[in-house]
Amino acid sequence: MRLRLGLLVPGVLLMFAGTAFAQDTSRGEVSGGWRYYHGTLSNTVTFFDVDEPNDNPKGWYADVAYNLSPKFAVVAEAGGTYFEDEVSETGSFISTSESSQLTFHTFMGGIRVRAPQNRRLVPFGQILFGGERDSSSIDRTLTFSGRPSTTHLESSSSNTALALDGGATIKAGVIGVRASVGYARFFGGADTDMFRLSLGAAFRF
Repeated sequence: MRLRLGLLVPGVLLMFAGTAFAQDTSRGEVSGGWRYYHGTLSNTVTFFDVDEPNDNPKGWYADVAYNLSPKFAVVAEAGGTYFEDEVSETGSFISTSESSQLTFHTFMGGIRVRAPQNRRLVPFGQILFGGERDSSSIDRTLTFSGRPSTTHLESSSSNTALALDGGATIKAGVIGVRASVGYARFFGGADTDMFRLSLGAAFRF
Protein backbone atom coordinates (compact mmCIF):
# COMPACT_ATOMS: atom_id res chain seq x y z
CA MET A 1 0.00 0.00 0.00
CA ARG A 2 2.81 2.44 0.87
CA LEU A 3 4.55 1.69 -2.41
CA ARG A 4 1.36 2.38 -4.37
CA LEU A 5 0.88 5.70 -2.57
CA GLY A 6 4.49 6.63 -3.24
CA LEU A 7 4.05 6.00 -6.96
CA LEU A 8 1.21 8.51 -7.07
CA VAL A 9 3.58 11.44 -6.47
CA PRO A 10 5.73 11.12 -9.59
CA GLY A 11 2.70 9.90 -11.55
CA VAL A 12 0.70 13.06 -10.88
CA LEU A 13 3.68 15.27 -11.62
CA LEU A 14 4.24 13.40 -14.87
CA MET A 15 0.74 14.47 -15.95
CA PHE A 16 1.64 18.10 -15.25
CA ALA A 17 4.93 17.71 -17.09
CA GLY A 18 3.06 16.65 -20.20
CA THR A 19 1.96 20.26 -20.67
CA ALA A 20 5.49 21.66 -20.74
CA PHE A 21 6.26 23.86 -23.75
CA ALA A 22 9.00 26.28 -22.72
CA GLN A 23 12.65 25.48 -23.41
CA ASP A 24 15.03 25.42 -20.44
CA THR A 25 18.37 26.76 -21.65
CA SER A 26 20.34 25.38 -18.69
CA ARG A 27 22.29 22.14 -19.00
CA GLY A 28 21.46 20.94 -15.53
CA GLU A 29 21.21 21.69 -11.84
CA VAL A 30 23.17 21.09 -8.63
CA SER A 31 21.40 20.99 -5.28
CA GLY A 32 22.37 20.40 -1.68
CA GLY A 33 21.04 20.91 1.80
CA TRP A 34 19.40 19.37 4.86
CA ARG A 35 17.57 16.04 4.97
CA TYR A 36 15.37 14.51 7.66
CA TYR A 37 14.49 10.82 7.90
CA HIS A 38 11.78 9.22 10.01
CA GLY A 39 11.21 5.50 10.30
CA THR A 40 11.85 2.30 12.21
CA LEU A 41 15.56 1.59 12.39
CA SER A 42 15.38 -1.77 14.14
CA ASN A 43 15.14 -3.56 10.79
CA THR A 44 18.37 -2.09 9.43
CA VAL A 45 20.52 -2.03 12.56
CA THR A 46 21.47 -5.36 14.06
CA PHE A 47 22.29 -4.28 17.59
CA PHE A 48 19.51 -1.74 18.21
CA ASP A 49 17.15 -3.47 20.61
CA VAL A 50 14.27 -1.08 19.96
CA ASP A 51 11.15 -1.46 17.91
CA GLU A 52 9.81 2.07 17.84
CA PRO A 53 10.18 4.96 15.37
CA ASN A 54 13.40 6.98 15.67
CA ASP A 55 13.98 10.47 14.34
CA ASN A 56 17.19 11.31 12.52
CA PRO A 57 17.45 15.11 12.17
CA LYS A 58 21.20 15.22 11.44
CA GLY A 59 21.29 14.61 7.72
CA TRP A 60 22.43 16.07 4.41
CA TYR A 61 22.00 15.45 0.69
CA ALA A 62 23.66 16.53 -2.55
CA ASP A 63 22.57 15.83 -6.11
CA VAL A 64 23.35 16.77 -9.66
CA ALA A 65 20.90 16.59 -12.57
CA TYR A 66 21.63 16.73 -16.29
CA ASN A 67 18.79 17.83 -18.55
CA LEU A 68 17.82 15.42 -21.32
CA SER A 69 14.93 17.67 -22.39
CA PRO A 70 12.81 20.49 -20.91
CA LYS A 71 10.82 17.83 -19.04
CA PHE A 72 13.29 15.07 -18.19
CA ALA A 73 16.65 14.90 -16.42
CA VAL A 74 18.94 12.16 -15.14
CA VAL A 75 19.89 12.51 -11.47
CA ALA A 76 22.72 11.27 -9.26
CA GLU A 77 22.29 11.71 -5.50
CA ALA A 78 24.26 11.04 -2.31
CA GLY A 79 23.20 11.58 1.29
CA GLY A 80 24.20 10.90 4.87
CA THR A 81 22.26 10.60 8.12
CA TYR A 82 23.55 10.32 11.70
CA PHE A 83 21.74 9.26 14.85
CA GLU A 84 22.84 9.09 18.50
CA ASP A 85 20.95 7.88 21.55
CA GLU A 86 21.67 7.32 25.24
CA VAL A 87 19.62 5.33 27.76
CA SER A 88 20.41 4.67 31.42
CA GLU A 89 18.73 2.98 34.40
CA THR A 90 19.79 3.04 38.02
CA GLY A 91 18.81 0.48 40.66
CA SER A 92 19.77 -0.20 44.26
CA PHE A 93 22.74 -2.44 43.39
CA ILE A 94 22.89 -2.45 39.58
CA SER A 95 22.90 0.41 37.07
CA THR A 96 23.02 0.16 33.30
CA SER A 97 23.75 2.66 30.54
CA GLU A 98 23.67 2.30 26.79
CA SER A 99 25.09 4.64 24.17
CA SER A 100 24.39 3.96 20.50
CA GLN A 101 25.39 5.60 17.23
CA LEU A 102 24.10 4.98 13.73
CA THR A 103 25.42 6.26 10.41
CA PHE A 104 23.91 5.48 7.04
CA HIS A 105 24.67 6.80 3.57
CA THR A 106 22.72 6.47 0.35
CA PHE A 107 23.99 6.55 -3.24
CA MET A 108 21.27 6.57 -5.89
CA GLY A 109 20.48 7.61 -9.43
CA GLY A 110 17.38 7.88 -11.59
CA ILE A 111 15.01 10.08 -13.56
CA ARG A 112 13.45 13.44 -12.66
CA VAL A 113 10.31 14.76 -14.36
CA ARG A 114 9.67 18.51 -14.28
CA ALA A 115 6.66 20.73 -14.95
CA PRO A 116 6.75 23.77 -17.31
CA GLN A 117 10.02 25.69 -17.09
CA ASN A 118 8.58 29.16 -17.71
CA ARG A 119 7.33 29.41 -14.13
CA ARG A 120 9.11 30.53 -10.97
CA LEU A 121 7.58 27.59 -9.12
CA VAL A 122 8.63 24.36 -10.84
CA PRO A 123 7.09 21.12 -9.47
CA PHE A 124 9.00 17.90 -10.02
CA GLY A 125 8.88 14.21 -9.27
CA GLN A 126 11.70 11.69 -9.30
CA ILE A 127 12.39 8.01 -8.87
CA LEU A 128 15.83 6.92 -7.67
CA PHE A 129 17.40 3.50 -7.28
CA GLY A 130 20.73 2.50 -5.76
CA GLY A 131 22.25 1.41 -2.49
CA GLU A 132 22.43 2.17 1.21
CA ARG A 133 25.36 1.52 3.56
CA ASP A 134 24.85 1.65 7.31
CA SER A 135 27.10 1.14 10.30
CA SER A 136 26.25 1.13 13.98
CA SER A 137 28.02 0.84 17.29
CA ILE A 138 26.73 0.42 20.80
CA ASP A 139 28.40 0.58 24.22
CA ARG A 140 26.62 -1.11 27.12
CA THR A 141 27.89 -0.54 30.64
CA LEU A 142 26.75 -2.62 33.60
CA THR A 143 27.77 -1.37 37.04
CA PHE A 144 27.41 -3.77 39.96
CA SER A 145 28.52 -2.72 43.45
CA GLY A 146 30.53 0.14 41.96
CA ARG A 147 32.35 -2.07 39.44
CA PRO A 148 31.60 -1.16 35.80
CA SER A 149 31.78 -3.64 32.92
CA THR A 150 31.49 -2.34 29.35
CA THR A 151 30.60 -4.24 26.18
CA HIS A 152 31.23 -2.74 22.75
CA LEU A 153 29.36 -4.01 19.68
CA GLU A 154 29.60 -2.98 16.03
CA SER A 155 27.62 -3.85 12.92
CA SER A 156 27.48 -2.81 9.28
CA SER A 157 25.46 -3.80 6.24
CA SER A 158 24.65 -2.80 2.67
CA ASN A 159 21.18 -2.81 1.17
CA THR A 160 19.43 -1.94 -2.07
CA ALA A 161 17.52 1.36 -1.86
CA LEU A 162 14.56 2.90 -3.68
CA ALA A 163 13.29 6.48 -3.28
CA LEU A 164 10.24 8.29 -4.64
CA ASP A 165 10.19 12.07 -4.15
CA GLY A 166 7.95 14.95 -5.12
CA GLY A 167 8.57 18.63 -4.55
CA ALA A 168 9.13 22.02 -6.11
CA THR A 169 11.90 24.51 -6.84
CA ILE A 170 11.36 28.26 -6.51
CA LYS A 171 13.59 29.86 -9.14
CA ALA A 172 15.35 33.20 -8.70
CA GLY A 173 17.72 33.44 -11.65
CA VAL A 174 20.36 30.73 -11.50
CA ILE A 175 19.69 30.14 -7.80
CA GLY A 176 16.59 28.55 -6.32
CA VAL A 177 15.15 27.09 -3.15
CA ARG A 178 14.03 23.47 -3.22
CA ALA A 179 11.75 21.48 -0.92
CA SER A 180 10.61 17.89 -1.35
CA VAL A 181 9.00 15.02 0.53
CA GLY A 182 9.53 11.39 -0.28
CA TYR A 183 9.34 7.73 0.56
CA ALA A 184 12.43 5.52 0.81
CA ARG A 185 12.56 1.75 1.01
CA PHE A 186 15.63 -0.26 1.96
CA PHE A 187 15.63 -3.88 0.85
CA GLY A 188 17.61 -6.06 3.25
CA GLY A 189 17.06 -8.98 5.59
CA ALA A 190 13.91 -7.13 6.64
CA ASP A 191 12.57 -4.40 4.34
CA THR A 192 12.50 -0.95 5.94
CA ASP A 193 10.22 1.94 5.00
CA MET A 194 11.21 5.52 5.81
CA PHE A 195 9.79 8.99 5.22
CA ARG A 196 12.22 11.72 4.17
CA LEU A 197 12.05 15.49 3.91
CA SER A 198 14.62 17.60 2.05
CA LEU A 199 15.25 21.35 2.03
CA GLY A 200 18.10 23.01 0.21
CA ALA A 201 19.44 25.35 -2.45
CA ALA A 202 19.53 24.63 -6.19
CA PHE A 203 21.93 26.13 -8.74
CA ARG A 204 21.46 25.92 -12.50
CA PHE A 205 24.46 25.62 -14.83
